[in-house]
Order: sequence, then structure tokens, then C-alpha cells
Amino acid sequence: MRYYQYDKYPIEFVVSENIDKHFDSHNHVGHYVISVVMQGTVTVCLENRKEVCCRGDVFIIPPYAIHSVCQGRDARLLSMCVGTAFIEETNLETAESIVQELLMEAMEQGIFGKGQGEKLLASVRKVYFLRDNGRKEMDAGIKILADKITSHPEQELSIETLAADIFVSKYYLIRRFKSNIGMTPHQFCIQNRIRKSQGMLNEKKAISRIAAEMGFYDQSHFDKAFQRIVGISPSEYVHSKKQIAQGT
Repeated sequence: MRYYQYDKYPIEFVVSENIDKHFDSHNHVGHYVISVVMQGTVTVCLENRKEVCCRGDVFIIPPYAIHSVCQGRDARLLSMCVGTAFIEETNLETAESIVQELLMEAMEQGIFGKGQGEKLLASVRKVYFLRDNGRKEMDAGIKILADKITSHPEQELSIETLAADIFVSKYYLIRRFKSNIGMTPHQFCIQNRIRKSQGMLNEKKAISRIAAEMGFYDQSHFDKAFQRIVGISPSEYVHSKKQIAQGT
């Protein structure tokens, strides 16, 4: 897997290849994901709808949408991750202009071809349609807890504490949380610990220090969780990241 980032905008390209991996059910809280199959086939299960995507097919994963992805070693997948705040704060016309500029720079550096770039750009408008018409409805209390976990995933928050925060029983909380979020509070917490740790790895902090700060028992525990969720180890993730040089 290779990651390409920009300094100026919360937009990242990910090229996933040479892996034989099934990513279990998860979601992305902080960004929309637009993916194009560049080679082979990728099986996607999005909100309990299963689809086999072939070369040239595009699929979009909105924030909080529960999904799983199965990718064989012969498949090649290009994903553009766009920060939720960027979509919320930028109008469609401006977003399309910015994305087009970034796509041109990425194509000039040979990260992907013109065909894939055109598909990604065309999908930006669909993302805005999802923003305005396809928001995932969520219980107000569950949203409060989800935001709390997302903001501080390293904190140890027991089921009893979370349930008390919204005045429900722990059994009701677990059922409602899984119904709304697609996973248990513990699973959601671990997922968000890994997401936050990815940002910390970008800051070139030591892996052992990140493991400790994010509440893992040790680095081995952290490595296993990271590998399961991201698909590669923390050290591989660090070495796979590249910064795209921008002309402006």
C-alpha cells in the first residue's frame, strides 16, 4: 500500500496492491472515500449490500457507513480520501477546482492515469449529493458518545461510564451503539485509536511511544491491531507515505 498526501488540503490518495486481505466491517468517521478499481476485482459489502467491483468500477464510502472490503493479490485499488470538514466547509464548485488541480499534479507524477483521475473528479459531485441527501441518521445520545470516543479514543471509557452519560443501561447502550455505528463501543474505540495513531505516525513519533500513549498494552498489541485495521504494520505505513509536491 502506498499513501500520497498534501500539506495544504485534507486529501490523500491510497494505492492498494499486492495484498491478499479482507478488511472486516468498519467505518471512516473523518472522511469520504472514493475508490476506483484499477485492476482485478474487489468485493465490497456496504451497509449489508454486497457488490463485486471490476476494473473501472467506482464506489463511494460516506462517513460512518459500515463496510467491509475483500481484495485479492491480483487486484489494484486507488482510493481518494477527502476530509469531512473539507466537504462541509467548501462549496462544490470550489471543491471540484481544488480536486482537479490535485489530480493533475498526481497524474503528472505518475501515481495514476488520466482515466482514473477523471473518474475520481466525476465522483466529487456524487459525494456532495450524499452529503446533502444521504446522511446516516443516528440517535442523538449515540452521536454524543461516538464523538466523545472519536475525540479521545486513548481514554479508557467503560461501558458503565458511557451508559451513564446518556442515562441508559449498558445492555441497551451496546445494542443501540451497534445498531447505529455498526460495531460495539470497544471495537469503535480501537478503530479510532488506530486512526489517531496514523496521524501521530505522520509526526514521526516513535512507534513504542504511540502504542503507550494510545492505551495499548505494548507495541506488539498495537502492531496487531494496526495490521488488522490498516492492512500493513506501523513501520510499513511510515515507509509507504509520500508527500505530493505542489506547484502552487
